[in-house]
Amino acid sequence: MKVNVVFLVIALAIAGLIGYAFYSTNKGEANCVLLAIGSGCMIATSLSSSLAVSFKGRGGTGNIKIVSVLFLLVFLISNIIFGFTGVSVPAYIIVNGLLLLVYILIVYSLYRATK
Repeated sequence: MKVNVVFLVIALAIAGLIGYAFYSTNKGEANCVLLAIGSGCMIATSLSSSLAVSFKGRGGTGNIKIVSVLFLLVFLISNIIFGFTGVSVPAYIIVNGLLLLVYILIVYSLYRATK
């Protein structure tokens, strides 16, 4: 596994800006900070592995990048839904936590399969 530092910084900056966008659109809501931090962390995880990380192996890089981009879209859709419908803290943490754990499990399984 090799990390491109420039792409990692860009991915983290994009995730921070998206998190701030969720914060600013929900400003005044009770849980806007939770939505900003949660969306920033989830998008940073998937965006950094799709942009900044390259995997050496038997062709697993493409699969991991495809899964990362698909989960990036799922994370964006989930956060948009929770942002516009109001954030229920337990529902937000459970749904997005499960999505993040499933994403990490799939990426880890693909990484282990290519070794």
